[in-house]
Amino acid sequence: MAFKLFKNGDQLYDEGIDLINRKEYNGAKGKFNDALSKGTGKAGMARMYIALIDLLRNRGTPQNYRTLIDELKTCGQSGFKFGLTDIDAEALETECTLAMEEINASSMDDGGYMEKGQALIDVASKYASLIGDAPLKLDEISKGNTQSTGTRESLVLQAMAYECMGTGVVLRNPKQGSEYMQMAYNFRRQIGDSGDRDYELMKNYAKSCKCWICGRPASGEGIHFMSIKSEITPMFREKETDLIRTADEDFRSIYICMPCYSAFSNRADDISREYFTQAMAEMRAMEARIQAQIASLYTEIRLSR
Repeated sequence: MAFKLFKNGDQLYDEGIDLINRKEYNGAKGKFNDALSKGTGKAGMARMYIALIDLLRNRGTPQNYRTLIDELKTCGQSGFKFGLTDIDAEALETECTLAMEEINASSMDDGGYMEKGQALIDVASKYASLIGDAPLKLDEISKGNTQSTGTRESLVLQAMAYECMGTGVVLRNPKQGSEYMQMAYNFRRQIGDSGDRDYELMKNYAKSCKCWICGRPASGEGIHFMSIKSEITPMFREKETDLIRTADEDFRSIYICMPCYSAFSNRADDISREYFTQAMAEMRAMEARIQAQIASLYTEIRLSR
């Protein structure tokens, strides 16, 4: 029986496959490494499985996708199984390539919102054309999610793209920002999301007002003007006849443009700091007087003793 304790590389490789079937991926990777150290005729597949397991552990690193692509090409297999899932090697290479492009596009600086948005749209187009309604195998083998398809990923990326562009452009063009958010909302709805956040931003970006303080027009609530609670008496309500309003429809808040709002807010902060500084100075002076009185009292006590 003792000879059974010493397994060759092919036996260790088979044990690794069995552990994959049981979704014990850490143990499987260990078996494949042992098989490589012992020597096996399936070394290429063992290295490919190791690369795939490493990728499933960390799908946010582009290098993991590159390593798997290289190992897929090296092992030369047109297809293989990962657990119960049949995988086409060429299709998996395509998915890995698109995943790297998606990570790179998503990690672009938000400051270049148009460039980032266009990069996401370009990747979305590739998901739709190269994968389409076929399931994404990495999601299937890692999460058991067969509903994740190239088409769905394309819609998600397009929603992200227009959210990025809407958030960026609203600082200069609120109306355009509203249009982008409406497009993002439509894509969210297509994938079954509520899209509530995009819908609210779409409405806010499209809203216009006239500042109660300075009278300047502004568009884009929360960006270029704010709604501030206020008591509006009937006299002022009757004067609210313009199409561009200075108060909300319920007359519970007034609209203030961001320059006026930030000016008042900054001045209030300055006043608060002045009062704080003055209060702290007075407290320190009082503390010094109290400490002096305590020291004087201790001296009198010692002298009386």
